[in-house]
Amino acid sequence: MDLSEQSFHRFIDLVYEAAEKPERWRSLYEQLQEAIGVKSIHMLALDKRHGTLSYSDGANLPVQGELAYMQHYRFIDPRMPVILERPLGQWTHCHEFLDDKFVAAHPFYQEFLIPYDRRYLSACKLVETPEATVIFAAMNGAAQGPMTPEALAFMDNLLPHLRRACRISLQNFVYSTQALVGHMLVNKLRQPVILMTVGGDVMHSNEAAQELLRSTDLVQVEEGRLKLPRHQLQELLRVSAEMEKAMKIAANEEAPSVETSAASQFRSLHITDDGTPESVYAFFTVLSPQSAMGTFGLRPVVMLLFYHPRSAPAIDSSLLYAVFGLTPAECRIATLLAEGLSLKQIAQVQGTQHETVRKQLRSIYQKTSTNRQPELIRLLLHLPHNAVQN
Repeated sequence: MDLSEQSFHRFIDLVYEAAEKPERWRSLYEQLQEAIGVKSIHMLALDKRHGTLSYSDGANLPVQGELAYMQHYRFIDPRMPVILERPLGQWTHCHEFLDDKFVAAHPFYQEFLIPYDRRYLSACKLVETPEATVIFAAMNGAAQGPMTPEALAFMDNLLPHLRRACRISLQNFVYSTQALVGHMLVNKLRQPVILMTVGGDVMHSNEAAQELLRSTDLVQVEEGRLKLPRHQLQELLRVSAEMEKAMKIAANEEAPSVETSAASQFRSLHITDDGTPESVYAFFTVLSPQSAMGTFGLRPVVMLLFYHPRSAPAIDSSLLYAVFGLTPAECRIATLLAEGLSLKQIAQVQGTQHETVRKQLRSIYQKTSTNRQPELIRLLLHLPHNAVQN
């Protein structure tokens, strides 16, 4: 921690540099996290005109946590309504209204925050205009406790400058087709990801996907459109259109819910071509603007996650969440199993009871449609064998 007067004046300079050059916000978050000694910093913005999450960035934010929150846990986050109701510039400290008894019983904490070692949150609205709401948040783990009084005093002095910088550069926090939150998110994933329209026009691909395009002829992008072997492309577009239709029907019948989230709708496609033994697997779903909070745009988007056996990355917990809907705790258990640890060893590593790990394993079996550890491990090491087949 560095809460000195010299540090404070340095951060004033950094704040106004970020206002002038948006690419410097992330460096500011990272340096601020270290200076005030918190686990994570998160800055997010809600665009009121479009009803979207228009900005989300910070320091030490697990990418799988960002994905899980966007697709699922934001629906049950008990902190956000309180933060939004507080006056501008007033801190919300979650432990003051959500006590340990509440935390011990609420799935948002037990399934999501606690496994990521995030228990305490202090948040403040920086901007509240007809266009957008911008929120600053600092998070700590259970062992750290709430933000210290010294760190809070430091932030109180810095808040007027943060608020002014956000107002100056408000255009960076409102909705833009050129700076979608979803694109920033998939850029962090190790798994190859392509985003496209239901009609097959490619909107975005992350670095891993671009590497995939260079390593195989089975998946290509030509003139802005996805190119696969003809029958597989037709199947992908057909199923995507059906999913979009079903999504629109569901949207007319009821509000988005965790049961209709993208995590429960992934399908798989085995991409092959006669004349070559090579194969690639794609997992795909259609994201609606409502269920994804507009983070991928204002129209339905097909998200494709690719698996190439020859260049498969290490098991990515983000993918485990996206395809099977595993909780963060379940993702960790599945990953440790694949690394060769026994249930007893996993319990020791996590500091939990053996029976707790056994219960979580049963939930993993159910979500992945497996029955035994060897079957689950085989699935994890050769992921395509267990996606929903069409």
